[in-house]
Amino acid sequence: MNVRRRAGLGVCVLVIVAAAAAGGTVRIAHARASSRGTARGAVGYAGPAQGVIRHGVASLASRNWAGYVTFKSNGKTDFNGVTSTWVQPAVTCEAKNAWTVFWAGLDGWGSGTVEQGGSSAQCIGGVPDYTVWWEMFPTNSIQTMFEINPGDTISATVTYAPSTKKFTINVRDVTSGKSFTRNEKCAKGEDCGRVSAEAIAEDVGKFGGSTYFPLADYGSVQFTKSAITDVSGRTGGFVKHAWQFAAITEQTKKTIYATVSGLSNHSTTFTATWKHR
Repeated sequence: MNVRRRAGLGVCVLVIVAAAAAGGTVRIAHARASSRGTARGAVGYAGPAQGVIRHGVASLASRNWAGYVTFKSNGKTDFNGVTSTWVQPAVTCEAKNAWTVFWAGLDGWGSGTVEQGGSSAQCIGGVPDYTVWWEMFPTNSIQTMFEINPGDTISATVTYAPSTKKFTINVRDVTSGKSFTRNEKCAKGEDCGRVSAEAIAEDVGKFGGSTYFPLADYGSVQFTKSAITDVSGRTGGFVKHAWQFAAITEQTKKTIYATVSGLSNHSTTFTATWKHR
């Protein structure tokens, strides 16, 4: 059952004012920002891949990521864009505060920044709450924008414009027609090098700490229509001659949290499957 709550107008105003103060711009189509996470004291982040374990050239593991990543093989293959689409899965709250996010983004694999947008299934008191969000890690925590329903088709795109040095983060609920767009610059002192592009199901970290929320049981989620563009204008799925790529299993040495399938449809499609909270 999807329990939905309305975000207050005051919250929307605060988000817009804060963005303007930071020099950013906000364009929200049929959307109102929400602060349900911070209001309940559950502040989370979707950050870089942690606890990386190498199984082989194209098979890796991470404590918090499950999905696929493309990364540079030389200095000429930084990336300017990534997009992916998925159907928001309904989750089971194996723990009252379990949380899983799904996203497409740049950086985070071998770098300390991530520019990203996607959907969220957050268990609040054991009840799942579904939203879309964006984040410029480590500048801020997950910023929720509007509510969605399980079963909605979500499309997320992150692009970088060298002329303006801005990242455009767009997330669209294809089913409802709602969307939002953020234009963000890399924070002063950070290096948003665009050294990787990825589509990920992630275990949310507790903001300000080094631990994670339990992983909400999402069953499985299929990422489709994934497309990546590098600085030379080459576009493809996760596999391209000039790039390296890897499948990422979410695991530690003792626990497998989520697995991923092989790639299909010209390396644009794969499935992530939940295994453990």
